[in-house]
Amino acid sequence: MWLCALGGLTAPLSRTLPTNHVPWLQWLVELAAHWQWVYATLGAVAMGLAAWMLRRSAWRLAVPALVVAGSFVWQPATLPPAAEPDISNAKVLKVGTANLNLDTTDFTPLRQWLASADAPDVVFLQEFTELAQRALDDDTAIAARYPHRLAVPQPDPFGLAILSRHPLADARALQPRTDYDTLRLHATLLWQGQPVHLSALHPMPPLSSAYAQARDHALRDEALRLSQSGGLGVMAGDLNTTPWARGLWGAEQAQMRRAGPGVPTWPNAWGWLSVLPVTIPRQSRGHSGCEPLKAAVRGR
Repeated sequence: MWLCALGGLTAPLSRTLPTNHVPWLQWLVELAAHWQWVYATLGAVAMGLAAWMLRRSAWRLAVPALVVAGSFVWQPATLPPAAEPDISNAKVLKVGTANLNLDTTDFTPLRQWLASADAPDVVFLQEFTELAQRALDDDTAIAARYPHRLAVPQPDPFGLAILSRHPLADARALQPRTDYDTLRLHATLLWQGQPVHLSALHPMPPLSSAYAQARDHALRDEALRLSQSGGLGVMAGDLNTTPWARGLWGAEQAQMRRAGPGVPTWPNAWGWLSVLPVTIPRQSRGHSGCEPLKAAVRGR
């Protein structure tokens, strides 16, 4: 229980540690901070087992129980709120994002999703390969539904694509500038008379402090670009980070808010078990602070 409580405290700690002097320490603490749902689950199970085993002296668990519960009750208060648009009297731009998984060969679930009645208006795809592109190109119904595309398939996990029902302007692919960077996609569409600027990215996972810093720099750069572009901005992809990490807090400083629930999407083991919310769309606050955008997130 004490370990779970300490694990819960790594999230706020990781956001306060300096990165300039001890980047490796901040990286290690942040790696532990990603697993908040695991700490909460294990802590609750441990308290239940300890209470059952101790029974008559279960009152001794009061202090560790309060520490564990308090750390996780406090955690939501430290996280930036998700955008909550007022869509009662407005048309809605639906944005979806999905990681296809590099090893996928059967794209039937993807095609069914894109052909469904509640399919998004704009779709961001990660781990987009030549095989995935052929699967979409061969489906005439999907080609008709999403006639506007910016797609850069790759043989590695960092291919990206944006599918849209609305015309895309200023579409461009930004190739990596260093060994730590990955592909990014930029595009703009017109929605209800105002521009919507799109940014797709899939940074490297935090395999080292250098990769983690490159990821955070990419998130901050894209968030700043979108917040300064005018109109509504949407950043989506497999961000390889979680709401508790420093990188998304940097996006918050650029007025980018979470546009969907923090639904766990990784690792999607056995097709259902996920514990980390790494695929989290972000939207700019815009001019009114309340934009008609809904987000859909699908795991690998």
